[in-house]
Amino acid sequence: MLERLLLSIDGLKISPEEVIVINDGSNDQTSRYLKSWEAENHEFIPIVLNKPRSEGPGAARNMGIQLASSEAIAFTDDDCILLPSWIKAIKLSKFWDKDDMAGIGGKVIHLRKGSVSEYYSYHRILEPPKYNQYLVTANACFLREHLLEVKGFDETHKYPGGEDNGLSFKLANIGYVFGFEKGMIVFHDYRTSLTAFLKTFYRYGKGCAEISYKYLKNKSASTMEG
Repeated sequence: MLERLLLSIDGLKISPEEVIVINDGSNDQTSRYLKSWEAENHEFIPIVLNKPRSEGPGAARNMGIQLASSEAIAFTDDDCILLPSWIKAIKLSKFWDKDDMAGIGGKVIHLRKGSVSEYYSYHRILEPPKYNQYLVTANACFLREHLLEVKGFDETHKYPGGEDNGLSFKLANIGYVFGFEKGMIVFHDYRTSLTAFLKTFYRYGKGCAEISYKYLKNKSASTMEG
């Protein structure tokens, strides 16, 4: 899946300045493949960091933020494929004109048909909610200065599910907002077994509850007092 994602990046109509891949402690042939990929000719600067062990998605993404040099940092996952116009949609988004805009997210469409995949797409599980309270890093772009302002993702959250919400809540708590760019599209290759579906939703629910309590409890209390 990682190879498929990187091929889709090579096929973008507008190339990014750099592509940063964080190999989060894999124990297969990923590091060998990435060494070969990094040596190839690309229209962008390829940057690879192979972590010896995983410390969670938040820590991995924070390393990517520290390595990045661009003003805007776009995120996706290795089980996604980018629409060729992805970067163009990000660059031309009207939302960047707003001074309080921290980042934008877009559509996540299922790659393969099936009841589980179509459920994810229908309910927009990996897309920003209706009122854009948070962004999902399967398809999101943030301004680097704002990520650094809140010290990135919460690294104490060690497993997938909730770390995206935590980052957005930290930004929202100091006054930033988010936008939804409909032309910013990725295709997601969902795991379609019922077991994987149940595990994913359990992890999402547990993680989102923990993160919401951590970053929204004080705000809720102050709102009630007001």
